[in-house]
Amino acid sequence: MRLPDSDVGQIPTVIFGTVNGVIGVIASLPHEQYVFLEKLQSNLRKVIKGVGGLSHEQWRSFNNEKKTVEARNFLDGDLIESFLDLSRGRMDEISRAMEISVEELCKRVEELTRLH
Repeated sequence: MRLPDSDVGQIPTVIFGTVNGVIGVIASLPHEQYVFLEKLQSNLRKVIKGVGGLSHEQWRSFNNEKKTVEARNFLDGDLIESFLDLSRGRMDEISRAMEISVEELCKRVEELTRLH
């Protein structure tokens, strides 16, 4: 996928669907972008509560009758996109931790939301 006016460039992706009705995207990101988004995700986990009282790590982990395994090297697009729904105060808090302006952070997250 690629946005014509984007700095993101060409990103190899796979779109998938599940028997539960979930539609998702798997994208191979450049290392620098992955590191940036992982840091953002980590900071968001500190201020956004997980679904149903679970931590985000528990919610996204693999789990069956025999075992539960934490997701690794996984970016939660829903969590990252939720940055745009935060109050300005929370956005400021995250942007300070990221050492980037709120405006630039919003721009980068909005750019990613247009990829899917």
